[in-house]
Amino acid sequence: MLGPHNLRVPRLVCRLTKDTRPQEPFAAVTVPASRRAAQSMLSVLRRLDSGNRQGVAGKLCDGLRTALTANVRMLSAKLRGKKTLTLRFNAATQFMHLAPVIAKLRDHGALDRISLSILTNPAEIPAMHRKLAGLGLAAPVHSDRCSRFLLFCDGVLSVDQGVVYPYLGCRMRACSFHGQPSKGNTYHSFNYRQINTLFFYGPLMRDYYLEAKKANPSWPDIACYDVGQPLSDRLFNERPDRLTARRRLGLEPSCFTVVYAPSFEYCSSLATHGTRIIDALLHLGVNLVVKPHPAFYNTAKCANAFNQHVPNIREWREQVRRYDGHSRCVFREDDSLDAILAIGAADVMLTDYSGIAFDGILLDLGMVYWDCPLLYSEYLPECYGVDGEAARRDLACNVGRDAGIVVHDCAELADAIATYREDSSHKAKDRDIVRQRLLCNPGIAAATMAHAVEQLIGVNAID
Repeated sequence: MLGPHNLRVPRLVCRLTKDTRPQEPFAAVTVPASRRAAQSMLSVLRRLDSGNRQGVAGKLCDGLRTALTANVRMLSAKLRGKKTLTLRFNAATQFMHLAPVIAKLRDHGALDRISLSILTNPAEIPAMHRKLAGLGLAAPVHSDRCSRFLLFCDGVLSVDQGVVYPYLGCRMRACSFHGQPSKGNTYHSFNYRQINTLFFYGPLMRDYYLEAKKANPSWPDIACYDVGQPLSDRLFNERPDRLTARRRLGLEPSCFTVVYAPSFEYCSSLATHGTRIIDALLHLGVNLVVKPHPAFYNTAKCANAFNQHVPNIREWREQVRRYDGHSRCVFREDDSLDAILAIGAADVMLTDYSGIAFDGILLDLGMVYWDCPLLYSEYLPECYGVDGEAARRDLACNVGRDAGIVVHDCAELADAIATYREDSSHKAKDRDIVRQRLLCNPGIAAATMAHAVEQLIGVNAID
């Protein structure tokens, strides 16, 4: 397999026509504030912030205070000859999408020349530190309220296409997304005014963007790279066989296994029929691995007004403990369940409209989709202005449901499981058609993206 230094820069899909002028040399920047002045400013901002932490003024003070700390660290790094890279996540559960890229940067020594920092929701900072520790890294984690005020960033990489980036400087303002297009809302809050780089997983994601851009001629040209999906690398490189995966999960190796991987919104199958679905599957005598959407474990509440009352571990804890105590069921109280292990153990995936369905299709699992009518009749139209019926028919919105069996109740669910137990190749040709559109660089996407990031922020290539 090619290492990251043998990889070519991924193919440029759209030529960047803005923000291409070379950056001013860092030596030209002057910093008038001394350490003492910076400490005094921090003290003032803390006093202002302490009385109104949740209000607009409090959040602004928190952002300015955090930015001052972050900027001092970045400036110090740049004076030592390092590049500065900031990763932006709305929640710690999104960290998994870039963890493989960070690991590649670390493993081939790029982090010796890159000063890494993290921005996230203040409520998610402790969880983010735990994520970094799990990767064996220590990096400063700051409140995302400082995003606009960073002055010494060479690059900001986010997994969300709607976040804000620094007002000044920052040669790379990139988005790498946190899943394939799945609800038709990917570009609903797209920050096209600031983003200058997009990393795509494959043809489906690229073509979906190009269609959206054609429909929005006011968007500027953006540099787009086909790099692949870093999170999917383990599907090709580290996935255990089914029997081994089941043993590692503590399940009977010879038993037919279903992974239930629902989405998180108020209209998801977990919200509307969750316990009935789980009970029905256990009644069939199969092994069951429940892998909720990562948002199920979020500490911070969803900012979307439509999703203020969604399934969350806080309310589900007792039920999760009860199910996890079942001899044929795995349902973790935290987000520690390895998705590769969960999917690797399964014969069939049951989902609703979660993007994890594409992982099931990549592995040629039998696919079952629980129909969620409120998604198409209410949530997408009212929240995002999406035509629900058009979304139901579009691969970029329906997560491949035409390549599986759609069910509406527990009786139909039992019939669908029986179909796949009798014939695992049912709908195999349909799955293959979808599979061809999902990924480029399978197995080496993290290395490809890491190499692209190095070049885009100006890190010298390693010989």
